[in-house]
Amino acid sequence: MDGSVEYPPEVRVDLLRQLAELAMGDEVFRKAALDDLDGTLERYGYALNPEELALVHRFRASLADAGVDLDIVRRYSEQQLNRLLG
Repeated sequence: MDGSVEYPPEVRVDLLRQLAELAMGDEVFRKAALDDLDGTLERYGYALNPEELALVHRFRASLADAGVDLDIVRRYSEQQLNRLLG
């Protein structure tokens, strides 16, 4: 086993990777997604299929379950976040 994850063919991994990069690099997107994830995805033109949307929601829930503070961007500027993240 090589550690890679197999996704069903209906999951567009490149699109989800692009979405993750947007979430990491765009403070406006992150803040909007904290308040309304589904609406923000729609406003940014992400027409995710049900499987992809479920993955995004599960990933977000996993972060919360792991104790990752999803509200951190409300307390720190982008510059402060960059310093924290190294």
